[in-house]
Amino acid sequence: MSTDALHIASLLVHVQPGHARSVARWVEGQADTEIRAEDAAGKLVVVVESQHERRILALVDALQSLPGVLGAALVYHQILDPATADEPEAADEPQQRQAGQAEGALS
Repeated sequence: MSTDALHIASLLVHVQPGHARSVARWVEGQADTEIRAEDAAGKLVVVVESQHERRILALVDALQSLPGVLGAALVYHQILDPATADEPEAADEPQQRQAGQAEGALS
């Protein structure tokens, strides 16, 4: 796969509560990785940005090998063009209008 891509991934990591802080510190030390949510039960939502899918998979493997980690799962993955990744998405209004017109035609 081309390296001209930006991979955005979200992981759900379940950690034994007694290990949550050490795992969170490890995650925060990884490049282009951040914790977006966590709870007292030991669940972390981790967001990763990378140019390569293999880095995301390596991160999942590394997380699963940390002491206290019960599981790490990829729950979201999107591939974007880095040149347009920060642009707002186009509005769906024309498609919605067409759908409404089609419904009216069926009546």
